[in-house]
Amino acid sequence: MAGYEPVPQRSSLERLPLPGTGTRQTVAGGARGATAGSSRHDELDEAIALTPLTPGQSGLKASSAKQPVKAEHSDDDDDDDDLELPELSYGLGQEEEDSVPLRRSGGKRSEGKDELDDDNPVRKVVPETDDPTLPSLTFRVVLIGSLLCVLGAAVAQTFFYKSNSPSFSSYFVILVSLPTGRWLARVLPPRIVRVPFLGSFSLNPGPFSIKEHLLIAVLVSSGASSSYASDILNIQELFFHQRMSTLASLTLLITTQVLGFGFAGLAQNALVKPPSMIFPSTLVTTSLFYTLHGAGGDGSAGASAAVSGASALNMRARLRFFTLVFTATVLYQFFPSLIFPTLSSIAVLCLVDNSSRAFRVMSSGFHGFGILNFSLDWTAVGSSGPLYQPWVSALNFYSGIGITMYIITPILYFCNFWDYQSYGETPISAGLFTTNFTKFDVSSVLTPENTLDQTKWSKKRPILLTPFFAFTYGISFAILTSMVSHVILWHWKDMKRAMRSNVSEDIHNRLMLAYEPVPKSWYIVTVSLSLGASVLLVMFSPLQLPVWALLLSVAIALLFLLPVGVIKATSDTSIGLNVITEFVAGYLMPGRPIANVAFKCYGYMTMSQALDLVTDLKLGHYMKVPPKHMFVAQTLGTVIGCIVNYIVLRIVLDPASGYRKFLDGSEIDPTGQWDGRKVNIFYSASVIWGAVGPAEFFSGKYRQLYYGFVLGALAPVGPWMLHRFFSKRRSQRRSRPHAGATGSLHSGGIGTRGVLGKVSDFVTDFPYDRIAWPIIFHGAGAPPQIPTNIITSGFIAAYMSQSWARRKHPGWFAKYNYVLSAALDAGASINALVVFLLSVTLLKYTPIPHWAGNPVLDSEHCKPGS
Repeated sequence: MAGYEPVPQRSSLERLPLPGTGTRQTVAGGARGATAGSSRHDELDEAIALTPLTPGQSGLKASSAKQPVKAEHSDDDDDDDDLELPELSYGLGQEEEDSVPLRRSGGKRSEGKDELDDDNPVRKVVPETDDPTLPSLTFRVVLIGSLLCVLGAAVAQTFFYKSNSPSFSSYFVILVSLPTGRWLARVLPPRIVRVPFLGSFSLNPGPFSIKEHLLIAVLVSSGASSSYASDILNIQELFFHQRMSTLASLTLLITTQVLGFGFAGLAQNALVKPPSMIFPSTLVTTSLFYTLHGAGGDGSAGASAAVSGASALNMRARLRFFTLVFTATVLYQFFPSLIFPTLSSIAVLCLVDNSSRAFRVMSSGFHGFGILNFSLDWTAVGSSGPLYQPWVSALNFYSGIGITMYIITPILYFCNFWDYQSYGETPISAGLFTTNFTKFDVSSVLTPENTLDQTKWSKKRPILLTPFFAFTYGISFAILTSMVSHVILWHWKDMKRAMRSNVSEDIHNRLMLAYEPVPKSWYIVTVSLSLGASVLLVMFSPLQLPVWALLLSVAIALLFLLPVGVIKATSDTSIGLNVITEFVAGYLMPGRPIANVAFKCYGYMTMSQALDLVTDLKLGHYMKVPPKHMFVAQTLGTVIGCIVNYIVLRIVLDPASGYRKFLDGSEIDPTGQWDGRKVNIFYSASVIWGAVGPAEFFSGKYRQLYYGFVLGALAPVGPWMLHRFFSKRRSQRRSRPHAGATGSLHSGGIGTRGVLGKVSDFVTDFPYDRIAWPIIFHGAGAPPQIPTNIITSGFIAAYMSQSWARRKHPGWFAKYNYVLSAALDAGASINALVVFLLSVTLLKYTPIPHWAGNPVLDSEHCKPGS
């Protein structure tokens, strides 16, 4: 959406869709993927159930540097080790009393015990042992991680220009890197290599360790995305007809991604060391790695042979399943991608009668509401993460997008609200229109320097948007305030408890004393180089951004770093700053579209990247990986990703590739794949927030969109109050004698009370704590960033995986569900890269023949005559 344009798909490992985590996107400001802020308790339970670990205990056993560091414990500490992990609420829509349990009610603390009690999820997942002698940052990490990072960054940047874009699965990275690392451990010679200024290292320091495995995943996830600043380069070249030099472009990409790393040092003591700053999604990642590496987790010989054998058999079975599905997906995807593109979006009503305008508008998945539309293309079906997004979160997301696109927006369209039908047959278009409902030529109101010409603007004003696209601004405002409201209502107590944690008594802090922290000089140098390069960039490039504005954007990021970091650490909810930075830049620098997006990019990304590094440092804290190695892996992956992003960007935007004409709107891709919708949304935002400015644009009828702030702030209050009210009623009902006669849904007494009794019980027992308005708003505003062909197929896939398979076939689900998701995502990604390479080489001379499944005009058959 407009105020909700694409944001980075990841930058830390937890942002990629690890099994059971859902996609970790910032829903406050938008997402390139699917939902964010998801509830995690089911996936965490599943991951823990798969982990052959004995819960760690407290106390520290003295050991030498050559021996694994383990925690001592007394028999009294084992009292509850066999208890099933309580349901946890890490994301949105969870019961307040169950969320992030930091202390057992009524429990006693023995002397020397950690601040976190036994029922804390960290104690159930993270072993209190470590072996400092395990290899960590090695040649194998750099080799495997760099190769996979190049692949992931290329795939991510390619998909960014397409209508559907599944993420580059981190589970694919984890599965592939494990056998590859073990193979290199067998074949590489133990030769010492000396590199000038860098010292020496061994090509093969021994068996492939869990720490190497984690660093590979961190390195890849740091670069396997489309850099946020690439949007600036895209719109500069496609719409503002400017092309920055290679040096300036790479400086923009790298500084916006790396600057925040330097500020992560400011938050380390506040967010990494306190044991109650849990960063819940990192626990799922931690559990996954310990599962794959056996019971010992740290790679020590303490793992039981039986468990190790069972783990190896399970791993081989999963790899065989992965290989089979991956191969089948790569081959199958040639059909929706090249041979039979109608499979990508099957518009049933268009196939019935494409001469009806109503049918075309309702059923098109690329340009319409997506009613009675489904897809057999995994790049579409998998773009919302249906196989790993928790079911409760999926219900909220699909409720939002379904109600909006199937009910509200069609009513507005057919009632011709705000002259809706005058915008043609693209009711969810992100385009800019004149008062005659034709395409607005932005260049006609700009000066040669791409600033607003007030004289020309006064003659052509105002800019109009389709009603739905205009409402997405209001939705973006609602997302921001609903996130804050939701976190305050459901997680306020958690945050207060988190601020009172005792750092010195934490076992993991003591174990990490074996490793040197990241030197302050590293952070200072990172900030100095990145900020210095950024100052030179804005001074000598056409970014329109004054130096004072650059410094202000960074200051805004620093102002929000700790408050947003605490929210993320305790509730697993990310709040983005792009709406705030757009507002500030729009009021301070009206008439400068490129300055607006540059200000937003530096302000938003500085905070986002700082928290990404902090999150990975916390992950390394749990996994006992040296902080310096985490810093190096994160930075190296980010730089590699930026370079690859730029190379792919240049290939795609080269007119010879044949894609540029689709991205700038000169022509429409008949397959519906290369529509550049994310680029167009970012461009529209630059014009509205930057060229026109919020003071000018949000006037007249668009002034009403500001009510989105109020709606977002108030919406979570309803479910919270209902939950508290009916929780008391349920407690009173249970405490009364013969409660079964009251007709509770759980008591079986409904029939004695008739219809009114059923309704009463339904209202009383409804899980109001599962209503997550930020996710509902996120779904409601997902189009036009994502096409509506995902709705039906994505919902069915989510139900079959996270509801039906999880309940009916829990064993299969635990063993294969996330492997299936990774294989489908990886197969679709690799196929897309192969198709892209073929399209700029062989297919330029030998195109795919046209037939009914590959029509000339429109693959959906929604255009008359197609």
